[in-house]
Amino acid sequence: MTTPTVTTCVSLTLSHVPVPASADGAHPEGRHLVGLGILVAQRDLRRGWRFELHGHALSAGTPEEALLEWAADRLPGNATFIGWQVDHGMMPMLLDAAATAKPEIAQHFLVRLHRLLSGGVVDLAVPRGGAAASPFADVAAEMAISAPRMDLPSIFSAWATGRCEQHQADLKAQALALWRVFTRDAGMAGLSAEAATEDWLRRGKTAGFVCAAR
Repeated sequence: MTTPTVTTCVSLTLSHVPVPASADGAHPEGRHLVGLGILVAQRDLRRGWRFELHGHALSAGTPEEALLEWAADRLPGNATFIGWQVDHGMMPMLLDAAATAKPEIAQHFLVRLHRLLSGGVVDLAVPRGGAAASPFADVAAEMAISAPRMDLPSIFSAWATGRCEQHQADLKAQALALWRVFTRDAGMAGLSAEAATEDWLRRGKTAGFVCAAR
């Protein structure tokens, strides 16, 4: 069997605003997807590490499908998916958003998401209590890893006012923090990835730039 020369990991984070139940009781309360952060970490045995960091946030009036279309163009296949509370939080919200999207956008996103999930899923919350786990920012802080606290009031303010720059920066920072927790959890096996990530960060490539690191 040939050993793959390239391995890819994707950490994904999202944000939402609450949707109140309708007055007539026809529609229950829900969640509206308003932001996504994606970090793609790829190791080529010949060329070293390469990273991509992206974040996108919506303002009020923009449908969720805009995020799905944006994400589908950036999600690679054959990768390990890294997230937080994947089954209890992330997947239901992404699937709900796809259910209300235009058919062509929903198909594009779901095909890419399926390919990604087929490569394996690491839910960092599972060994820490799953749905009952502490907030991710607290877990990261215990490991001396910086992660933003994206509270609902600040997310709602960014969405309602259209001032999304900080929100997008927080989404990217959280996707990065997920990746760093993943490499730290891997222990000795994650040392190469952690060193490459730190080298990348030292060179200041955390604003959505594509960068290679050896």
